[in-house]
Amino acid sequence: MDIRRCPLAVILLASVSMPMIADQPQWQGTWAATVASGATFAGTWNAAAGQAPDTVGGAWSLRDQNGAELATGTWAAGKEGKVWKGSWQARRASGETYDGTWQAQSELPLNSRLPALFESAIAKAISGAWRMGNYAGAWTIRAYAQK
Repeated sequence: MDIRRCPLAVILLASVSMPMIADQPQWQGTWAATVASGATFAGTWNAAAGQAPDTVGGAWSLRDQNGAELATGTWAAGKEGKVWKGSWQARRASGETYDGTWQAQSELPLNSRLPALFESAIAKAISGAWRMGNYAGAWTIRAYAQK
């Protein structure tokens, strides 16, 4: 797959950089995203609870099939009812930047806090939708407990 022909919008996560707070819960994992053309992208992500309730932010990377880093970015999110909404940004080594939004409908109880989304992704993949301009697709994350 030629990464230059597919928008990096497929990249699920990132936008506003939020500081990682040492004493707050932190998560890490892998992600995969698709675009309508059938192209699939994947990479890694990390997250930490934000300073405000029901907020979270982190960083992510887009990797090729051999694990080489193609782009990096940041992301931020908040919870509205049962919907988790966020924004992301990406930067390639060439300096090109991309940004978009994402969301997920949660099966968690309405009163669940945003960090519960990542805790639940340890046991079961979480999925949602992403958008960048005219491009859109689906994404899935898996979380792994911090060591």
